[in-house]
Amino acid sequence: MHLIPDATEAPASTPAEGRSEPTVERVAFATDGGPAGSGALAWIARRATRGGLHIGVDLVLEQDWVSGGLHLGDAEKAADAVVEAAVTYLRQEAPAAEIHGNVTWADPRERFEQLSAAADLLVVGTNRTGQLAGPLGGGFAMKLAEAARCPAIVVPRSWRPGEGPVVVGVQGDASDEGPLGFAAREARASGRTLRVVHTWRLPTLLASEALLVPPVSEIARSHDQLLRSIVDPLRAANADLRIESLSLEGPAAALLAEQGAGAELLVVGSHRLGFLDRYFVGSTSRTVLSRPPCPVAIVGMPVESHE
Repeated sequence: MHLIPDATEAPASTPAEGRSEPTVERVAFATDGGPAGSGALAWIARRATRGGLHIGVDLVLEQDWVSGGLHLGDAEKAADAVVEAAVTYLRQEAPAAEIHGNVTWADPRERFEQLSAAADLLVVGTNRTGQLAGPLGGGFAMKLAEAARCPAIVVPRSWRPGEGPVVVGVQGDASDEGPLGFAAREARASGRTLRVVHTWRLPTLLASEALLVPPVSEIARSHDQLLRSIVDPLRAANADLRIESLSLEGPAAALLAEQGAGAELLVVGSHRLGFLDRYFVGSTSRTVLSRPPCPVAIVGMPVESHE
């Protein structure tokens, strides 16, 4: 299945001395058996160097697997083998972690929504090229990120530890609260700089810059002021962090992906959908997730610290 990463994929990394992090973090690893899960497993193994983890490796079987050509017994054996291999790898790479595996017949979105309600992180690894992955389709990671009740981390298959900052995208509205708090904690735990990025676009209906009212310089200044109103309180509340800020004009997804290249983590927000108290991944986050430049965290509701 090619689920298990090579030994060279996850060099050990530890947070800076004196940094605090959760004593035990509950991580749910969601896999459909595809090879992209190797990047997510390596990411989890490195995270275990920060402190205690309680890791659940979960694979959900669907009826489509049987109707799609796999016999029931073969599907269950293949799923058990994937989970066993993942658990064995994690026990070798993170011997201090508490690890268990589980295979369930269920709807993946409903199952991982349930699991994420009791987790600190939902980490997703998926690919359409595995024997078991085909029936789930390419939207597996997106569906789980949208359903998650906790921050969801989507890790690229080719992930390697980066040396860059923790990057967080902000819009200047209430949806920033969760991503900012989560990103600050991640930057502190990893000993990295926190980079706050605000993107904006010029009006598209006007033919030239000369016709803009107000002019470009004034529009840019208003966005700079908006970003300062976000970053100044963040600095005051996190005096121990190195915090950078960037206000950039252009397409949000492309600019966030550019800032995320080589980053420790890229954090983006999701939005309240309605009366069911669910969240959805907006178009910018969806575009970033389609080709993630680094591990991408989708964060909705404000995340309580477990420190």
